[in-house]
Amino acid sequence: MHDDRPVSSRRLLSTDAALLLLAAAIYGGIFPVNRLAAETQWPPVGFAFAQSLAAGAILALAAVVAGGRFAVTAGQVRTYLIIGGLVVGLPIGILVSAAPHVDASVLTLVLCLSPLFTLAIGALAGIDRFDRRTFAGMLLGVAGVAVLVLPDAGAVGPDRFVWFLVALIAPVMFAAANNCAKWLRPEGAPSLMMAAGTLLGGAAVAGVVMLALGGAVLPFEWTGRTLMPLALATTINAVFFVLFFELVARMGPARFSIFNYLAVAAGILWSLAVFDERPAASFWLALILMLAAMYLVLSRKPD
Repeated sequence: MHDDRPVSSRRLLSTDAALLLLAAAIYGGIFPVNRLAAETQWPPVGFAFAQSLAAGAILALAAVVAGGRFAVTAGQVRTYLIIGGLVVGLPIGILVSAAPHVDASVLTLVLCLSPLFTLAIGALAGIDRFDRRTFAGMLLGVAGVAVLVLPDAGAVGPDRFVWFLVALIAPVMFAAANNCAKWLRPEGAPSLMMAAGTLLGGAAVAGVVMLALGGAVLPFEWTGRTLMPLALATTINAVFFVLFFELVARMGPARFSIFNYLAVAAGILWSLAVFDERPAASFWLALILMLAAMYLVLSRKPD
């Protein structure tokens, strides 16, 4: 079949796809890192707070070195707190609270509704237009995740239904954060500065959530095994959030959100490599569905 799109458009598609796959590959590493953190007795919200604070501080320093200043006006601080709270601080508290009451496989499927919510919010707010090709791609992504988690997912009984609804708030927040990354971003603000501010804002909100939930804040002892997951998570967040703002600016919130499916697949691959596990046959079917979803979403003709 003849492709009548300009060469530059094809190059843009391949660049966007490469960056999206890179972001998913990097962020997918957070799944085995979280497992390592749990094994070394890191409190979940405390771990989110520490990695966000460390990554944000490193990027803020990098922004100062690169541009001579890090913007901290009232408007900027408000933006950082909103996006950081939506993408880190508040969802972590919700997921930690819901985790004992909802199966992990169900939570995974719930979180992967974020792209659909991103598209809906963006279309309603006029940030992005509703597109059938994008919607079909997102449904393919949901199907891919469903292939992975449904065989192990228990039914959500009446006694857990309220917590299931509570867990649904998290993907709505992630979706809002995707749109706010474009809507609230000041004109000309570099991705590096936005990433630094968002992580610091997320740390601030996570700190409040941590105090509200009570419990331990840090591990009981500091060792090399305790520091390793923190160092890895800090690096992953520092790199990923720069890519996050860069990609949302390039392709829009809805098309970027397909990343959520790819990150799940990448997380499984990282876990297989780190913990020497073998993938189930269903994983390869799920991966094909997710890659097909990415192709459908990114091959949409530019507006």
